[in-house]
Amino acid sequence: MNERNGLEFADLLGIASFMLGMENLMENRQQSAQNDVGSANDKQASYLLTEIGKRLDRQDRTLERILQKLEQIESK
Repeated sequence: MNERNGLEFADLLGIASFMLGMENLMENRQQSAQNDVGSANDKQASYLLTEIGKRLDRQDRTLERILQKLEQIESK
């Protein structure tokens, strides 16, 4: 009977270990998915900042040309 109790305890310990391992695996998968989302967000933010910078540069050039035209008109 003592051996049987030992086996039952070992079996329960094995099952508990397996369940903890599965839970850890699921948590790791969730963290990986969150990291992928974070990485995608970082890439998107970088792209948007680059595009905004380009657009602001174009606006600066346009405003500079307008200012030059206004200066030419004013000097006449």
